Amino acid sequence: MTNEHKKDDATCPAAEKKTESVTEFSVERADEYVKRFAPSVVQKYRHTYHAMPPVGWMNDPNGFCYALGKYHLFFQFHPYSSVWGPMHWGHFTTKDFIRWHWEGVALAPDKEYDKDGCYSGSAVEKDGKMYLFYTAVKGDIQTQALAVSSDGVHFKKQGVILSGEKLPADCSRHDFRDPYVFLKDGVYYMLCGSQAKDKDGQILLFRSKDCLAWEFAGKLIKDGKPTRGIYECPCAFTADGKDVIMASPQGYLTEDWRYENTVSAVYFTGKIDFEKGAFAREYEDETDGGFNFYAPQVAAIPDGRTVMAAWMLPGCIESPAADDGWKCAMILPRELRLQNGRLMQSPVREIEAYRKNAVRYENVTIGERTVLNGVGGVKTELIFELEPGDAERAGVRLFESENNYAAVYYSKKDGKIVFDRSATGLNLYCDQNEKDAAYRSVKTEEKNGAITLRVFLDVSCCEVFVNGGERAMTAVVYTKENGEGISFFAEGGNAKLRSLELYDICVE
Repeated sequence: MTNEHKKDDATCPAAEKKTESVTEFSVERADEYVKRFAPSVVQKYRHTYHAMPPVGWMNDPNGFCYALGKYHLFFQFHPYSSVWGPMHWGHFTTKDFIRWHWEGVALAPDKEYDKDGCYSGSAVEKDGKMYLFYTAVKGDIQTQALAVSSDGVHFKKQGVILSGEKLPADCSRHDFRDPYVFLKDGVYYMLCGSQAKDKDGQILLFRSKDCLAWEFAGKLIKDGKPTRGIYECPCAFTADGKDVIMASPQGYLTEDWRYENTVSAVYFTGKIDFEKGAFAREYEDETDGGFNFYAPQVAAIPDGRTVMAAWMLPGCIESPAADDGWKCAMILPRELRLQNGRLMQSPVREIEAYRKNAVRYENVTIGERTVLNGVGGVKTELIFELEPGDAERAGVRLFESENNYAAVYYSKKDGKIVFDRSATGLNLYCDQNEKDAAYRSVKTEEKNGAITLRVFLDVSCCEVFVNGGERAMTAVVYTKENGEGISFFAEGGNAKLRSLELYDICVE
């Protein structure tokens, strides 16, 4: 749940007149609005293999799961505007995490206890039914509520199942949200983001035998650092014998190259003691080192994979698509694993079924600007092994036109992969106090004298995977001039492409 971008939905050209009644919003009204106005959404900057709203605003992934024989992805949804507003739940299903089928609106803020929004949460299958857990907001009070479905599409609200009365005295009733529910050893557990009254962020654990009656079990995360605000959208999974907790804190201070965004996404490894409600933390790191990544949520897949969805939030970038009738998307879902105690991320393997028109090169020397025949596009997968040689910087320019581009390069001196949006020709800043919105970087090391990058472009976004997924970077990219060029460059010396593969990603 986030309200970073809250604005009046009257900014939508087609927004209907607001009233103050509890029944102002409904699933039926929202579905009708989507049906009516989705065909008028401007397609120019829309993605082809990323989940995005049919119309209106999208943020946090919710209820990402396999249930009732399907993969489900719900999300925070404001259908009536392309800016943040009263939260509904939109709903997709998918067979392969690439093609997304619109199932309609699952929840609307139509009850007294959730009249100010149905915020982020999760889903599980129980007794042949689908249970949705979400944060119900009324005024400044946040409670956890339940909705149940027999068909996985139509949901009946069951009311509030967990309120602030179950919280310890030092926990805020006003920042208590984003329930993530999972089953372990016959017991249901719920993680909730919270913060103490001193603004110290924390992650709370609750337990239940039936998903209806919940008891407080303990605090898994409590930093003792008021500079780290509420941990939004927590989730958890197990890999390589370790428990992994993911969350999105507000207010993290920048540490070297980490946590440069206003809001971050982090993961912790260690061991959860479910009986005592405690977490023995071993390691902490940033989940994604790019500009536009927030609120990751994981799903356990029947084939044994752990797959992650996340919100590709817009940030402060000037958007040529601001008036196109839609905003935001999800990342390309990623497979997660631990390697030497660190998180590794790879795009879901299903994306490879959509590769077309392969182009390959080997042992190409690159200089100030090197253009290769057949290498270009904005619906593209690019895999290359870069040998930096004596170059100070070497990498690739993307979305390139005559005057504008975005760049991803390796800085040999710094040992960093840098994502550079400074040459897009657009304003990247909200105000003068905004953190640097032109550059993001992640630490890495050469492997056998080279860096391997796997890059996905989808019209107006880019995702980069470094050295087999040891680091990931997500970016929304617009340029003043629409460019589809891709070129390679080296500064201060020559570099070499040991190998290059390019594929068109064809979903349409």
